[in-house]
Amino acid sequence: MAITANEGKVSQQSTQSTSWLAVILLWVAGIAAAMQFAKFSISYNQVLNHYQIEPALAGASLSIVGVVGLIFGVTAGIIANKVGYFRVLIGALFVGAIMSFLQSLLPSFEWILLSRLLEGFSQLGVVVAAPTIIALLSAPHHKSLTMGLWGTFFGVAFAISGWAGNEILANYDLSGLYFSHALFILFIALVLLFVLDKNESRYRSELPSSGESYVSKLMSIYRNPRTLLPCVVFLFYTCTLVSLLTYLPNFIEDANLTATLQIVLPLVSTTGTFLAGAISQYWLPPQRVAVIAYIGLGVGALLLMLNPVSELHLCAIFGLMIFSAGLIPGAALSLIPRLARNSYEQGNGYGLIAQLGNLGATVGPPLYAAVIAFSGIDGLAIVALIACGFGGLASFLVGRLKPASE
Repeated sequence: MAITANEGKVSQQSTQSTSWLAVILLWVAGIAAAMQFAKFSISYNQVLNHYQIEPALAGASLSIVGVVGLIFGVTAGIIANKVGYFRVLIGALFVGAIMSFLQSLLPSFEWILLSRLLEGFSQLGVVVAAPTIIALLSAPHHKSLTMGLWGTFFGVAFAISGWAGNEILANYDLSGLYFSHALFILFIALVLLFVLDKNESRYRSELPSSGESYVSKLMSIYRNPRTLLPCVVFLFYTCTLVSLLTYLPNFIEDANLTATLQIVLPLVSTTGTFLAGAISQYWLPPQRVAVIAYIGLGVGALLLMLNPVSELHLCAIFGLMIFSAGLIPGAALSLIPRLARNSYEQGNGYGLIAQLGNLGATVGPPLYAAVIAFSGIDGLAIVALIACGFGGLASFLVGRLKPASE
């Protein structure tokens, strides 16, 4: 059914109602942005074969997108508030569409790397602007729910890419995969251009410019516990979850069971993330959800050290750990609009969460790999327990801050 201008346009509505159409479309935009990671993940071997390059270079084409967020995450939050979240979002999506189209032409690998670098800025723009706008378009009694939904975008993107992307790759090769992503991200950019209110005052902080220098702004963001603590909660999640999803299935000797876990565990994590948003909205404050999640993850790590007697027991423990870890981003993302006093703090929070999230995803896997090589599954469990300790402490400290509405 076509959306008319009056139905589709998000206007200056009361904050007591939620613009569900816009929220869902912004979530889809997040999925499209996360596919910038997923499309190179599922096509890794084809990139190696087509360009005849070393695995390290192919790996660089995958990781360079995240490196941009690691370096410029907080900066993106500052810029987005100044330029405008709507402009940043739409511009980032158009840049992403152009880069995917260029990749579909299969240029030299140097151009591929350059396009991936620019995709990193595109992805960062979306993950800073989209959740900020979602929070602003969500009624107070829906914010945790919409943040829980937003937190699932990465897992959903990989699930869709593993299903439809592999099918496209098998039938239409690299060009078809990248071109289909270009069409998808262009489509959602055009839809959002039509649906979202173009009045930037709707999405930007009403605070006047403080005249602070760039460095002073950065330091104030890092010193602000309302911005920092939810992101620290998120940091120890990304450090751990990426590693658990990568290494846990390798401890199962049955090849079929291992393959099943590689499909099921990401879905378990995504389920936990959405459920955390619902729990945070209707039953428990998000900081308590985060504390419980880290406790559940720690219990699973302790059970691993008891040497389970069967692979089925191992799988049950893996499920507990992944589900508990999946609760954490739903809680952490819900904390940002709960604690932020204005859209400026919200944007800074999402920029910092992108930066620390990429830091955790970058540091975690090699750290876990080194410990596993030295002491096996017990080493993995010990590092997970340490991460739970720090993440749980950050979650406890968040609980000492008053929500912005109080």
